Amino acid sequence: MPLRDIPVTNNVIQSIVIFSFNTPPIYTFFYLHHPERLVLDLNQELNLPYRLPLNFNGHNLIKCIRTSTPISENSIRIVFELINKSQINIKIKKISSYYNLIVTIRTALPPLSNFQKQQTLLKLNTNANSNTKNLNSNINNKEKKISTKTVIVAIDAGHGGPDPGAIGPHGIKEKNVTIAIAHKLKVMLNRDPMFKPVLTRNGDEFISVMGRSEVARQHEACVLVSIHADAAPNIHARGASVLVLSNKRANSEIANLLEKNDKQAKLLGGAGNLLASGKTNPYFSQVILDLQFGNAQRVGYDIAVNILKHLREISILHKKNPEHASLGVLRSPDIPSLLVEIGFISNALEEKLLGSCAYQEKIAKALHLGLRSYCMEYDKLS
Repeated sequence: MPLRDIPVTNNVIQSIVIFSFNTPPIYTFFYLHHPERLVLDLNQELNLPYRLPLNFNGHNLIKCIRTSTPISENSIRIVFELINKSQINIKIKKISSYYNLIVTIRTALPPLSNFQKQQTLLKLNTNANSNTKNLNSNINNKEKKISTKTVIVAIDAGHGGPDPGAIGPHGIKEKNVTIAIAHKLKVMLNRDPMFKPVLTRNGDEFISVMGRSEVARQHEACVLVSIHADAAPNIHARGASVLVLSNKRANSEIANLLEKNDKQAKLLGGAGNLLASGKTNPYFSQVILDLQFGNAQRVGYDIAVNILKHLREISILHKKNPEHASLGVLRSPDIPSLLVEIGFISNALEEKLLGSCAYQEKIAKALHLGLRSYCMEYDKLS
């Protein structure tokens, strides 16, 4: 059986290896300890596209992919040498005329408690003391800023320019509704001494998903609120909802950042330069990013809860609790972010409301009051 390719995605948290075949593969696998190895037996003779072994550096979950003595003449044994205990998932997925055997290997290190994370930060590198203090300050100040100084709110009006977003049955465009509400919210926040608003876009212009987070970062925003209008094939769907970063997307972003030292340094402040130097234990980076994302998720979720309380007063809710989603605009580890779906523009009744200046004012006020009630609540807790 010909083997088409072996693409490998490999990092310290999760690795994915894909074998592509022209016919359905037959396989078995087992796991060995001390050292950690995954052994995959493919019960057919193969023509490998290139020679094994494949060796990887020490900052990856897979150290080496190699062959070993097969169990029969008409089979091949592939061994994955791993840096630590791992969880294995293998599945077959048919794509067009060929079959993918997808091997997902994920670190089985137990989740750390907050106390353990803090201890790990101190123990993993004795030379990191000053950087660690800066990092802890960076992480905690996102919440402290909420209670001790002006809260900088990045208001992100969804879509724009050649991207109209969803379009209602009577022609109202999502991009026009979101920018109108963004401007109204900016006026309200400007009148409130607790806040300083910034817009990711001021007019009918296109900004990439990454660009929106960059604008927020340049202004040292404490939180990013992205405004959107929902749409669905069901024309009767209606109601507001708020989305926050999912754990799956957070883990994916952590994995990506672990491979980009320059990006880590930019996002993580004090300890970022230390991480970018590549001189630290690889788990040091993982713990720091986990802390940063954990804080952003927690704050984003709590703000979303408060916003939903006020949206409930002016609209029915499509989802009564914050929903976790894998959306690019929510992925910043350094800025708590949430996406507010203000209603279904695909619903003719809600489209009419969303196009109304008076209703846009109510939405903006609900967002303002939600942000304010979170800030006041945090003051009481601190």
